[in-house]
Amino acid sequence: IMAAHNIPYVAQASPSHWRDLMIKVRKAVAADGPAFINVFSDCNRGWRHDTATTIEVSRMAVDTCYWPLFEVENGVWKLNYKPREKKPIEEWLKMQGRFRHLFQPKFRHLIDEIQARIDQEWEKLLERCGEK
Repeated sequence: IMAAHNIPYVAQASPSHWRDLMIKVRKAVAADGPAFINVFSDCNRGWRHDTATTIEVSRMAVDTCYWPLFEVENGVWKLNYKPREKKPIEEWLKMQGRFRHLFQPKFRHLIDEIQARIDQEWEKLLERCGEK
């Protein structure tokens, strides 16, 4: 939505990739006009995972492409991180107690639907960034 409004700088980041996050913050501050950074922020209590795994949960969100790292500078889309091996969303979901119910056989189709949506959005992002 922010990129569609043609503001000078838009980015998506994660604390698991702190160098990338710091670079994006500097770019946002230096932008000639409005800037927006969408930063991944989990809630260990609500998501039901140990606080010690916060960065691991954040990293898995990126490696499953649920939370891709990209930026849009003056209308130009750039992918900042492409996992060597895109992990299945199931690995990220398993890390969180809030999704425990999805691993019952009767709900398996929901995991498949989530994966299909992530794959579809990832392909669109790759195209926007000229990666295809």
